[in-house]
Amino acid sequence: MPAAPSTRFLDAKLLRSIAGIDLKARLLVEGMYASRHRSPDYGYSVEFVDHREYAPGDELRTIDWKMLGRTERYFVKRFEMESNMNVVCLLDVSGSMGYRSEDKNRLSKLEYASYLTAAMCYLAAHQQDSPGVITFDTEMRDFVPPKQGKRHLFTILTKLEALAASGSSDLGPTLKLIVQRLTRRGVILLITDAHSGTESVVDGIRHLVARRHEVIVLHLLDADEVNFPFQSLTSFRDLETNAQLMTDPLRLRKVYLERLEKFRAEIKDGCAKCGADYRFVDTSEPIELVLRDYLLFRRQRSR
Repeated sequence: MPAAPSTRFLDAKLLRSIAGIDLKARLLVEGMYASRHRSPDYGYSVEFVDHREYAPGDELRTIDWKMLGRTERYFVKRFEMESNMNVVCLLDVSGSMGYRSEDKNRLSKLEYASYLTAAMCYLAAHQQDSPGVITFDTEMRDFVPPKQGKRHLFTILTKLEALAASGSSDLGPTLKLIVQRLTRRGVILLITDAHSGTESVVDGIRHLVARRHEVIVLHLLDADEVNFPFQSLTSFRDLETNAQLMTDPLRLRKVYLERLEKFRAEIKDGCAKCGADYRFVDTSEPIELVLRDYLLFRRQRSR
């Protein structure tokens, strides 16, 4: 018998926290399945748009007979189709995403990102949308195209279970290649620590937005990277290049935190100029609160 698919990353507490919160798209989506998002195409739905004059070949059931009685002219009703949307999670699996704190209760960045990805894909599938996943470092590693159905969701979960962080990253050129595979507009969730230079990161995001995707950037760092809690003489190793540096963290802490704040601000400002949503997250934050707060923010904004 085939092994049962893993549900490790479908945390019950996380799923309960987002129950009843829809992931609504700001953009118009194109699709062929009934869901809960507006489409640029016209068809049959509960939401009336406008009238147009009757033309030979139009179905009789679309004629507005009340308008005929008032104007003595034939008009047909137009309704806005509802459509499903693609929700594609772009997951950075470069070596720096494998950083794990000495605090055994804290997840690595890649594990944290995998929980977020699993929850977003579950949410998309639950509302009859099409989740997909792409993993990358300096190139695209895995591509699970957007699709509906439980079996597809389990395919994504199995892929997440097998992930390992390795290699270096260069988001700019990589995202330019990835966007060529995403031929249909949708929501893109980019989860990365952005350790490939701010210009490269922002340039890649700009290309995603230019293709008219709705882009959400979750800038994910470990709490150690955010707080720099190191006290004694420490050897730091770059997980992407293996370069090492022995130094006194107490002497460097002030400069490090200033540069980190500048780095975060540049990524945030770059996203704002591109038109992408930006959220900064560190691994000490409860995953369920991070996702729930962002989804509630989107729902409030859509009103």
